[in-house]
Amino acid sequence: MDAAEKCGCSYETRWIESGLHNFPKRLNSALQQELDAVAAERVLLCFGTCGNSMVGLETRDYELVIPRVDDCISLLIGSVAERMKINAAHASYFLTAGWLRGERNIYVEYEYSIKKYGEELGKSIMETMLANYKYLSLLDTGSYDIAPARAESERIAKELGLGLRVVPASVSYISELLTGPHTNERFLVFPPNTRIEDNVRFF
Repeated sequence: MDAAEKCGCSYETRWIESGLHNFPKRLNSALQQELDAVAAERVLLCFGTCGNSMVGLETRDYELVIPRVDDCISLLIGSVAERMKINAAHASYFLTAGWLRGERNIYVEYEYSIKKYGEELGKSIMETMLANYKYLSLLDTGSYDIAPARAESERIAKELGLGLRVVPASVSYISELLTGPHTNERFLVFPPNTRIEDNVRFF
């Protein structure tokens, strides 16, 4: 991870299947399974709330730190407010290079719809799904070569009838998660043996 290298951190890192973001209950179960296997004093969860998938998680004998963001896009942009600001000006479906490699990204869904329903109906379904978007916005975090991702995004945007924007982003929020300080404004900190309830104000 680029942020860890920049911070000189060598923490144990555990990865969660990206496709689980489409299934909050399954994501919640996968996260709990990983949390139950932890042997540490503090766990840094590099996630947004992602469809309320954090609700119901239980800590064990460790402190749990979560960024105050709705999803990974806001994490990379810097805040929920900044993401909303971008969307207000340019209604966007956000992309990253990692998203382009994902097994359940929107273009994969588009191809699936065409294959299953035929070109006319498949395109109509996707037009409905993307009705509130005007742009694909590719996040440039500086952590990867943007050129291949931009070329791929241009192809997808053209196919979906959307514009393309490249939006400056960074891994600074992730670096802040790794190094602290974990201020109340930017992070939620749950003590050991705590259950995350649905009345928690995440952001």
